[in-house]
Amino acid sequence: MVLTVKDDVVMSDDLITDYAAGNLSPAKHFMLACQSEISEQVCEKVAFQEDIAATMIDDVKPVALSPLFIGEVLENLPKHTANDHFGFNHTRLAPESLRKSLGHGLRDIKWKTLVPGVAVHDIYGNRRYEKGERVYLLKAKGGMRMPDHSHTGEEWSLILTGSYSVDDKTYRRGDIHIEHDNETHAPHIDEGEDCICLVMTQGPLVMKDFIPKVVQKVVGI
Repeated sequence: MVLTVKDDVVMSDDLITDYAAGNLSPAKHFMLACQSEISEQVCEKVAFQEDIAATMIDDVKPVALSPLFIGEVLENLPKHTANDHFGFNHTRLAPESLRKSLGHGLRDIKWKTLVPGVAVHDIYGNRRYEKGERVYLLKAKGGMRMPDHSHTGEEWSLILTGSYSVDDKTYRRGDIHIEHDNETHAPHIDEGEDCICLVMTQGPLVMKDFIPKVVQKVVGI
């Protein structure tokens, strides 16, 4: 299962359609771009939706453009290198969009330890803000159990390495796990490899127990 929320509601088709149409927020767009680069299934779905969009554009009645239009577009395009790649690539742990954002791969990250066994690396936004989307990498040691918590808004977690389980579901590399603000969960990191996730949240986590609440005020997450 590629994109899931609780109660087995599959949202992949709707989200990918919104992604291809450019209707997602920058943070969610980034998450799905990264997923499409490490999940062949999602990459194929995105390509299909983009083909549909291209077909619809072909049906639009053409309108004459200014002679300066093409030059202005080319001037404002981002500069890419020969190594840039935005499609499925199973040989690298980090999606290409993430590598471009970081400037390097997962092995060169300078992690910030929150508590023993859990570390983060901020990418977009600030985890201490009360509102607003933020994206960060989270690394948790294999075998540990995360504290019970809910969320301020949605939480999207894209698994890059390792795996974790919530209730009777297991999420592995290439899966995006979505939780809404009215849902409480406590992921259990599977034994063995550390689990690294690319995480998008829309506000601070809401811890359910006293000690995690105290720790949260100190480290911020």
